[in-house]
Amino acid sequence: MAVVGFDVGFQNCCIAVVKNRCTPTIGNAAKRRVVSHFKRLHGRLFQDHSVQAEKASLPYYLVPLNDGEGWSQGKHCVMYLDQEHHFSIEQVTAILLTKLKDIAEANLQKKVVKCVIPIPSFFTDSERKSVLDAAKIAGLNCLKLMNDSTAVVLNYGIYKEGLPGCDENPKIVAFVDMGHSALQVSVCAFNKGKLKVSLMNALHIAGAVNHGCKSKARAMLRLTQECEKLKKLMSSNSTDILLNIECFISDKDVCEKMNRAKFEELCAHLIERVIVPLMTAVEQAQVRLQDISTVEIVGGATRIPAVKAQISKFFKRDVSTTLNADEAVARGCALQCAMLSPAFRVRDFSITDAISLSLCYILIFGRNHPCPSAKMITFYRSKPFVLEAFYSDLTSLPFPEAKIGENQGFFLQAIVAFILRYTDDTDIIF
Repeated sequence: MAVVGFDVGFQNCCIAVVKNRCTPTIGNAAKRRVVSHFKRLHGRLFQDHSVQAEKASLPYYLVPLNDGEGWSQGKHCVMYLDQEHHFSIEQVTAILLTKLKDIAEANLQKKVVKCVIPIPSFFTDSERKSVLDAAKIAGLNCLKLMNDSTAVVLNYGIYKEGLPGCDENPKIVAFVDMGHSALQVSVCAFNKGKLKVSLMNALHIAGAVNHGCKSKARAMLRLTQECEKLKKLMSSNSTDILLNIECFISDKDVCEKMNRAKFEELCAHLIERVIVPLMTAVEQAQVRLQDISTVEIVGGATRIPAVKAQISKFFKRDVSTTLNADEAVARGCALQCAMLSPAFRVRDFSITDAISLSLCYILIFGRNHPCPSAKMITFYRSKPFVLEAFYSDLTSLPFPEAKIGENQGFFLQAIVAFILRYTDDTDIIF
């Protein structure tokens, strides 16, 4: 039986096994017609402002359906064989994961069950549970949900030669992962055979060059796809590049020229936002710029010269591109999956992650606290009580859903059972 890592991106997916293969998010044929951002909808209420903002650009209907417990979540409404069907975000993601599993099994000629799935470090408890539910629907045993940044760090460090010994000062490396719509920064300390994630910081940088049409979904999708092609071409070419869309709107063709200077002008407000999470990461990690020995960049958006220049300017050094920008996350997940599976022997490598969002009963674990961690708290009560877990800092959440869960307790054992249950669901050990 094989173990794999699935990197489910906003536009493309990557499967890491013995070999790597990159495939469009929803298949080659569908890619010509739709670009899906359903990853943003995990664990979100239909009324959430981010869901409503996303709804306007979707080429299909998103309708509210209540689960009977007051949970009004959006479901995808599509026509199949002249019949209307509703699919939850977990079902849609499960369909995608099933496709990725089939690709991996065909490549390996082995059954794939165990996997590790990466998620953005800013995902909350409800979003993580939603991803785990999707994996179960797809028939996958997800051994762990792994932060994107941590997967990149593991891929970098496990085979790195020349790391300082355990009794020496660690090598400090900054990792900048900028993908289709988010920027994640991590600062890590490496010693031989172990790594410690000192800090993770993330920022949503959702935005596209909507320089033309916002009224029709199909036309908007075609424009977005052409912009993606131009963006890739302009990363390696500074001359004028032709944008040509046949029968764009009302059977009219569109032809226009674009160059890197114009592109950077349109995206200047997004590129400037790169500096803030970099600055915050360095300050909160309590390191000096001169203490950082290397700056590694991954993610498709880091190929944009202006983004690369902005990162290099802040750290006052050339950035390093030793990692595969597209495959680094998936490879890290595959390595983690092998480390967790008893069927594989992997070199000893200790990983101390960081909690990206503060978690509270009373304030127990603050942001960027080492993970896994354990604390024991005794409650003296003569009557039954309710224990609630919640995020402490609402401003750091992508949407206002602070509560994680609750449990009625009689003895300390009940409290421990509650903590372990949420460990299994959220990939966070208290």
